[in-house]
Amino acid sequence: MITRICKSTFIFIFIFFLAFFVRVYGISWDFGFHFHPDERMLIMVADRIRFWSQMNPDFFNYGSLPVYLLVAISQLIDRLIGTTLTNYDGLLLVGRWLSLIADLIVLILVYKISANLFQKKAAALWSTFFYAVAFFPIQNSHFFIVDIFLNLFSTLLIYQLLIFQNNPSYRRIVLIGGTFAAAITSKISAVIFLPLILLVLLYPHPKHENILQRILHFFQKKVINNRQQILTVLKKDMFRIVLFGLISIAFSALFMPYAFIEHEQFMSDIQQQLKMNSNAYIFPYTLQYVGTLPYWYYMKNIILWGLGPIISIFAIVGGVYGMRYVVYSLQIRKQKVAHTIYDILHTKYFLFILFYVLYFLIIGKSAVKFMRYMLLMYPFFAVMAGYGIYKIQTIKIVFYRHKINLQPFTKLFVICFSVLTILWTLPFIMIYSVPNTRIRASKWINQFIPYGSTLGVEHWDDRVPIFDPGNYKYEELTLYDIPDDQNKIAQHYRKLQHVDYIVIASNRLYTPLQKLTDCNKNERCYPATAKYYQDLFEGRLGFVKVAEFTSYPRIQIFNLKIQLIDDTADESFTVYDHPKVMIFKKI
Repeated sequence: MITRICKSTFIFIFIFFLAFFVRVYGISWDFGFHFHPDERMLIMVADRIRFWSQMNPDFFNYGSLPVYLLVAISQLIDRLIGTTLTNYDGLLLVGRWLSLIADLIVLILVYKISANLFQKKAAALWSTFFYAVAFFPIQNSHFFIVDIFLNLFSTLLIYQLLIFQNNPSYRRIVLIGGTFAAAITSKISAVIFLPLILLVLLYPHPKHENILQRILHFFQKKVINNRQQILTVLKKDMFRIVLFGLISIAFSALFMPYAFIEHEQFMSDIQQQLKMNSNAYIFPYTLQYVGTLPYWYYMKNIILWGLGPIISIFAIVGGVYGMRYVVYSLQIRKQKVAHTIYDILHTKYFLFILFYVLYFLIIGKSAVKFMRYMLLMYPFFAVMAGYGIYKIQTIKIVFYRHKINLQPFTKLFVICFSVLTILWTLPFIMIYSVPNTRIRASKWINQFIPYGSTLGVEHWDDRVPIFDPGNYKYEELTLYDIPDDQNKIAQHYRKLQHVDYIVIASNRLYTPLQKLTDCNKNERCYPATAKYYQDLFEGRLGFVKVAEFTSYPRIQIFNLKIQLIDDTADESFTVYDHPKVMIFKKI
């Protein structure tokens, strides 16, 4: 037993340090140029906050808690060791380390949740391993964004609910309230979990029969109408809800005070975000999501890029076995107590499934589908994948009434799939082994394009070159503008007459605008702009491509080179840390 415990501890420590290494590798991937727009905005907000003289973020598109944490920790470090981190560049470094630490805490919670659900250390270790090497959490831990903290507090929330369900206590309600407050003050979308929290508080465990169960029994005539009993239970249930509500409000006010002080601006910013998520036409940078299918668009990107096919297959297997687990648990309960809709909630696994299904069903139908919106789902997929591979390992085949022991093949199975999973993720990690494409393109421009040249650059995208002290002139190409008619294109071509080079810093414009050509189908259409891009790429405009900078996921083993072309992935998967940059020269 001691040997097994030591072995499990060693494996967990190894996985933890593996997770740390792949998250810290390339953490300064943009050399401090703030290429991630959401990260850049959060750092700008944080840069104007000082404890305790100036606390108003004046920005509520995202929650304030991550920003306050960043500023507080940066100021504390500055005071303790005399650094100067509380500035635009220093906050970026601290913020990314906070994201890394937050994601490692999620890793620990994944282990605890899996162990709590299945009572199998092997399944828990596999779940931890899969979360450690799934690339999308790795990628996002390289950014300081609120979704990392939403993921942390939401994962902590479901863990608290699972514990409370089996062991209700007022102390646990306080923890649930504080965790929920931390989640919604990181990102307001965590309010989705409120109905489920209230349901769990009302029905924690069959041993603690509540008013819902009493009323159900009353109508089923299983107990005599006892008003005193009902009132007693009702008071107890209501006290739980009131306690949770007070704690949630108190901590929300602590973590995000200006949402209450500046409540009109807070509501205005939240409404703007809700409008964006319900209509992909509102902002230019969300046009990529026009026509994308709810749910499927998310799942496609999760399977192909976020998790990878190997982990995804195991997650599906784990989900199938998990549903059998639910059915088996309910069958056992039916033999002991009367089966009601509330008995289902006693199954911890069902609560776990419901928590994430609720989130996916609500967020998955949104019009705008940034991949990071589904970061919260990755602990769920990791737990499912860990359980799936564990069940596959323990399969016993019966052949002519004889059980075939597959244990001799278990070690080979474990080694093979561990290696395959790492080999799938490794090419994506290699993105950070070379300088960012925008940096490489900027160096090329300064080396090969004569000073004084005029560069055509697209609006709503990061300008390349990124470090220009005044060597070049610029012509902004406003291709998102509507109406997309001949007047717009004529003006655009007049601009091109003064341009020596066209610099396309990413696919942010040309990918969605080439798809929106049907004016009968789309609210905003760009047939003329699509024709312009087609002519440019095919060399019919008098410009020829002279340089292209990519950083595709790749791996080279001796003479074998494997490269994954991820141009079809969600734009937000590539545009921040490895966009394709193209430079065209007038001939």
